[in-house]
Amino acid sequence: MQHITIVKVLILLTSMLFVFSLWQRSPDIDDAWIGEHAYWMAEKGYVKSELMHGITMQDTRHIVHHKFFTLNGALFISILGFSLYSIKSVSLVWLCIFLLIFIGYVRRKMGNDAAWFALLLAIANAFIFQYSFVFRPEIVVMTLGFLSYLFLEKYFTEEGEYKYLAISGLFAGLAAATHLNGLIFMAAGAVLLLMRKRFKASVIFSLLTLPAFAVYFYDFTYQYGLNFWLYQVNDSPALHKSTILPSSFAFLGKILNEHLRFFHSPKEISLSILFLFLLLVNFKNLKSEGNLLKYLMLLVIFLSLIAVHTTSKYMLLYLPYIMLIITRSFLHLYKNRQSLLPLKRGLTIRKAYQVSLVLLGLFLITNLVWNTGIALKKFDPQKNRQLSLKYLGIQTADLKVLAPMTFIFNEIGHFKRIQSDLSIIEMQKAGKKLSGPALLKYADNLKINYLIITDEYRERFGINNLKPENYLQYGYTVSTQEPGMIILKKTLPFAHE
Repeated sequence: MQHITIVKVLILLTSMLFVFSLWQRSPDIDDAWIGEHAYWMAEKGYVKSELMHGITMQDTRHIVHHKFFTLNGALFISILGFSLYSIKSVSLVWLCIFLLIFIGYVRRKMGNDAAWFALLLAIANAFIFQYSFVFRPEIVVMTLGFLSYLFLEKYFTEEGEYKYLAISGLFAGLAAATHLNGLIFMAAGAVLLLMRKRFKASVIFSLLTLPAFAVYFYDFTYQYGLNFWLYQVNDSPALHKSTILPSSFAFLGKILNEHLRFFHSPKEISLSILFLFLLLVNFKNLKSEGNLLKYLMLLVIFLSLIAVHTTSKYMLLYLPYIMLIITRSFLHLYKNRQSLLPLKRGLTIRKAYQVSLVLLGLFLITNLVWNTGIALKKFDPQKNRQLSLKYLGIQTADLKVLAPMTFIFNEIGHFKRIQSDLSIIEMQKAGKKLSGPALLKYADNLKINYLIITDEYRERFGINNLKPENYLQYGYTVSTQEPGMIILKKTLPFAHE
């Protein structure tokens, strides 16, 4: 009773920190990057990107986006209007859905105490804490993938009930339509069925994923179809020659780098060590969870093969299964914490429990530090409006600006076009020399009225190397210069006017 009270107190404190973090949460770059897709879907009925103007024709049409997630965002915008916090709320709502399902499942399988412990693991986790209030699709994919697993498990326990197989396939397909990384749930479900020698069921499952996955193709047209999609995938600097459609089997070597996802920084390392320790010392007791272990293994393998990057935030996709294994293992050690029975290499259950407590404490402290940093970073929603009024004036409807990604909050409706500074970086990756005078020439050709350049990109854009004759040649001048920012203003007619 005393221990569960401690868990509940930690849950309360973490929840209070989380609620505080929601107030004026700073924008993530993906809030703008992906949020703009939802904005245009709500405004025009299709996706484009002015932020990435000039890259793979995204300013005309963009069909390499997170399809089902974009629809979620467009729905929220239609109801709440476009703002940083309306689109952030999409992931928050899906987190609530996930927690209801996940905690309910743990309670049914392992009891109330385990459910409280699992809740603490979930809400203290740095990835859930951060990305449940960022407009990114991982929380949604995680939830849909977990639902697919639950119905797949239901099929195994009630043999012959193909309705559960059908529902599992539909959720797996929808996960893939939300983000192509969700293809791992389609693959893992089919292969797990094959491993269990359910050959017919594997075929049925695979076929039933397709109707939901078809959502991914809802904005394909004759003009903007598969060839256009391949063009945007293969030529996008952001994807660094994506391996979504590999041309050879060389990509299998990516498996060797998958460990980087688990050991990228202290917040991942603390979770990975806790998980691996509990998995090893309780492996015999976890054999009854054979489907869970195999499914997690398949998810890790398939994600390593199809994911473009080894970024650690993708761990969210298989986080529920890691938390289930930790919860089950820790619960076993806790119930037998006084036992001196040996486990491995002379390690007793009591000693293993003590070590797991230390590792759990390290996980909670490490993630608390990260979460506190997230909570303390605040953003004034009026900051961009004040900057616009002060330096760009009131009449801005016909202006084109180059600005930081997050300038679209909530300025996107006040300008003819907002192009992001990141688009210049992306074009530089593609080999275009857009620095110094070349940047001014580019801005002049695109009839950009203002360039708002932060110190982050000042050196990469070669601003400090510009000479008075460069400004004169292309008709720009330094409008203002403040700590952290310089604004260049077009003062002469554009070259093509």
